[in-house]
Amino acid sequence: MTRRPRRRGSGPFAAAMATVLALTGFASAPADSTDATTAEFPTPGLLDSPAPEAVHDWLGYDRPAQYDSIDSEVRVPMRDGTRLACYLYRPGRDGKADSAEHPSLLVDFTPYQKYRANPANVYLAERGYNVLTCDVRGSGNSAGDFPSWFQAKEATDNHDLIEWLARQPGATGDVGQAGASYGSITAYRAAALKPPHLRAIIPIVSPTNIYSEWVYPGGVPSINGTWWVNGGPIIGPDDHTSTLRGFQRHPLYDAYWKQVVTTDKLRDVEVPALHIGGYFDIFKNGGFDALKQRPRQTWLLNGPWIHGGFLQIPGLDPARQGVDSPNAISFSVVLQWFDHWLAKRPGAQLPPDRVISYASTSAKASGSWHAFGRWPSAGESDTRLYPTADGALADRAPARSALSYPVNPIDGPSADVIGTLPYEPSQNQAAAEQKSVQPNGRYTSNRTTFTLPAFTADTTLAGPVTLHLNASIDAQDTYFVSKLETVLPDGRVLPIETGYLRAQSRDGLENAKPVTPGMPTQYTVPLGQTHWRFKPGEKLRVTIGGGDSPRIVPTNPAGNVTVHLGGGTYVELPVLGQDVNP
Repeated sequence: MTRRPRRRGSGPFAAAMATVLALTGFASAPADSTDATTAEFPTPGLLDSPAPEAVHDWLGYDRPAQYDSIDSEVRVPMRDGTRLACYLYRPGRDGKADSAEHPSLLVDFTPYQKYRANPANVYLAERGYNVLTCDVRGSGNSAGDFPSWFQAKEATDNHDLIEWLARQPGATGDVGQAGASYGSITAYRAAALKPPHLRAIIPIVSPTNIYSEWVYPGGVPSINGTWWVNGGPIIGPDDHTSTLRGFQRHPLYDAYWKQVVTTDKLRDVEVPALHIGGYFDIFKNGGFDALKQRPRQTWLLNGPWIHGGFLQIPGLDPARQGVDSPNAISFSVVLQWFDHWLAKRPGAQLPPDRVISYASTSAKASGSWHAFGRWPSAGESDTRLYPTADGALADRAPARSALSYPVNPIDGPSADVIGTLPYEPSQNQAAAEQKSVQPNGRYTSNRTTFTLPAFTADTTLAGPVTLHLNASIDAQDTYFVSKLETVLPDGRVLPIETGYLRAQSRDGLENAKPVTPGMPTQYTVPLGQTHWRFKPGEKLRVTIGGGDSPRIVPTNPAGNVTVHLGGGTYVELPVLGQDVNP
């Protein structure tokens, strides 16, 4: 078979994706730090955050290297004869692989750039694991075709790689799989096929429904699909085009997406999973979906993270790993999970509770770790706050009234394509209240805001946030964008969560149901999961608007939206009743 040339990404999209790859931990570029293990580097910042003792102990697990890492390039045959390009890392000494048997790991099966001497893979091999990382079919140096992402053959290829690893000399037959982003989805999809030798997985920053979480959030078209195709995979030009066309030809949640997503496949995943996610990541809800569907086989570690940069490899300079050390934890949480399930080491423990979650605040790395037996927590209660005509939030439904806003499809600012920490200067939402046209043409006055009086004591939200909206529009369709925010005493306004809904998708993402202009209609806008602590003096604010630039494609039809206040419009908040810090 003649292989088409692969096109490396170029321009700003490629630069952004290179950042993503450097930040994910597994897919990081070589750190050029083989001699750095003797240096002293700061402890990952979040290991010093307040936490129950059991959480501190679990997050602090590590053990020294026992071997050298011996890597080689291999071509692994699939069931149809196609060969995939891989790097294999094995424990060894003096340039030779160890003769004893070791458990094995398949790490980051993706179409992105894979690196030889990857520090994360070296770290695992030095601690007694055979580690395999491969280009998916039709990408990088692997043979075959790449007609679109997450094709069915990718999952069967992944199954074959697991079984190939289990049969290799020097393998115990016990295999685990880990991966970030794309590599987390391939892990879930392969696990659903039940490879006989797969024992456990670690999906990191993983969506379970990439349609509704990223490409069409709430049915609303975003720029994310275009961004990924243009800057992410190492594939040929025709493959870029066919993948993007697939996204564009399927604006509804149809059979194309149901084959892609993992949420419908979770019921077939039988192995235990440690799902690591970030509250400010582009994929913030996948872990909670997995936990809900597989409560006995899923453990969730969720922190104040975006799409990477938070797993710090011990002994290496965090700056050379692309790691934000003050906001990081140790990569050894990955080691401990596989030490427990594959190596059966007595000191390797499961997380001390089903959910290990970080409660963020308006200041970076100033929150605390908490452990919950379930999510939402047993101490959480749903609280309804009702918007009022004077821009406040009340605990009782107000008299019926209405507020209107003209649709502004270029309102913003939104989070980056890989997520943005709320306290970053670019995310100050106070600009949304300016009644002027900005130099870039963005006008920011068309957003309705509702604000609660300042808190007098620490108040924590822990769980899903939902806006219930009774509204009428004078067009055939509209995009609803709602944000949960905190207003600081100094005037800054930080976004905590954002939710989207296309009006025609109100009864489900599979069909577009026409809207009757002028008719009051009930809408439900999920804003996602949060764990946030408001400090005294801060205020909770909810906004409703029609755009979120640059994330949302500005195709929202022109028109006006009328929000009908009263019993049908309210925000549902998960207030943690017993907010006891460790």
